[in-house]
Amino acid sequence: MNVLQRYTKTLFCSIGFLAVGLLAGCGGGDQGRDPILGLPAATLVSLAVTPAAPSIALGTTQQFAATATYSDGSTQAVVAAWTSATPAVASVAATTGLATSASAGSTVISAAFNGKTATATLTVTPAVLVSIAVTPQAPTVQIAATRQLAVIGTYSNATTQNLTAGASFVSATPANVRVSTGGLVTGVAAGSSVITASSGGKSATTTVTVSGTAPLSVTVSPASATVAIGGSSQFIATATYADNSTALVTGSAVWSADSPSIGTVSASGLATGVAVGSTNITATVGGVTSSAALNVVAVIPSPPVMASVPLGGSADFAVLAGTSLTNNAGGTTLITGNIGASSQTTDPTIAAGFTNYKSGAILAGALTDLQSAIANVNGRTCDVSSTGDIDLGGLTLVPGVYCYAGAISITGTVTLSGPGVYIFRTALTLNTTANSAVVLSNGATAADVTWLPVGPTTLGANSSFKGSILSLAAAVTVGDNATLLNGRVLTGGAVTLRNNQITK
Repeated sequence: MNVLQRYTKTLFCSIGFLAVGLLAGCGGGDQGRDPILGLPAATLVSLAVTPAAPSIALGTTQQFAATATYSDGSTQAVVAAWTSATPAVASVAATTGLATSASAGSTVISAAFNGKTATATLTVTPAVLVSIAVTPQAPTVQIAATRQLAVIGTYSNATTQNLTAGASFVSATPANVRVSTGGLVTGVAAGSSVITASSGGKSATTTVTVSGTAPLSVTVSPASATVAIGGSSQFIATATYADNSTALVTGSAVWSADSPSIGTVSASGLATGVAVGSTNITATVGGVTSSAALNVVAVIPSPPVMASVPLGGSADFAVLAGTSLTNNAGGTTLITGNIGASSQTTDPTIAAGFTNYKSGAILAGALTDLQSAIANVNGRTCDVSSTGDIDLGGLTLVPGVYCYAGAISITGTVTLSGPGVYIFRTALTLNTTANSAVVLSNGATAADVTWLPVGPTTLGANSSFKGSILSLAAAVTVGDNATLLNGRVLTGGAVTLRNNQITK
């Protein structure tokens, strides 16, 4: 029957003809002759699925529909039974036809209805960028001080990625706030500016406020450095403001050398010996200057060898937690070294030959030796001291004890150059950004690198870290897929892991 006839039959049945027995054929009619209209019943000829060949991004869904075609030429949407040939690419709800992507690839989506079947091919493409965000939001900086911004992208599959390196940045009011191509903002004058970041066709903003006045004074450290011809030493500039606050201004200072024929200095404060003699290295910030001495000698005498940090029994551990160890279930964490924690959510995978200690004298002894090692590190004399925060990203450092009253962060890459002991102490936190790296060169070894934060430590996703993190009681969080190849996580507090490789 045609569409009008089918509709008329449905209408008659709905108003009660069947109830009074006048139309006995209201319950069927798709086979033989229709008892209502005296016409042959329409039969199902084919089934079609729409859309026929859709493409969606990973993390999104696709609604499919099934349409039946009958022998009288009419069509009707039907409730089909749905299946996916490759559920690992995309699954499909059996009764609704809603497909959900799972991985990049393609799968055949099938619908079945009254003995007929039809298919469509669904292609799942890699996840696409949905939005970006700038962090931190609404930061405040002092005049001449710097602050690193980061751009975090969110994709259609709900994953995130640090996009800072490839993003572009624009300051709406550069007279107040200057921003570099890498997202480093510098306070220029009191006021504020909207910073716009763009990446992958998306944009986001943050407002940076510059508070206070120009620095009252600037300090350059170390006060004196000795290098051989061709050798280098990193100088650091710290500004002090009227409210007694301090800020690291190494990157925004204008650096100069009194006698460039003896020693030169780069825009980042890295001084290099040229010829035997002495020269002053000067940092100028907002009209305020300060100097330090660079002494260049033909052959630099070997300094006293600094002893390595004595870890005792804790040296056998790659991960040691005094309170709890949290590791993601079903992840890819691999620990090459002993593990120690009395409370563990999911035991990390451990390399052959090592042990996971959850109690006993060995675990207790390692935690005791950790406290002794921390006391040893805290008792060492500082070679470089700063009262402000420090971002080690972009710096090349030589062996020594680096002490900061503020937080230590690493944006990008810090290079440790030369054999010897490296100690980094901070009264606050230790944080690295996503994709950051600690690089060892010219004989530097991870066994001689020690990080001692008082506050919590957070290592960014996909970062590459070197050295041992020692903490009295603060938490240590190792970001997704971050690695500590030739490194340890040792704390009297809690440790959180996620898909990490740690080799002591």
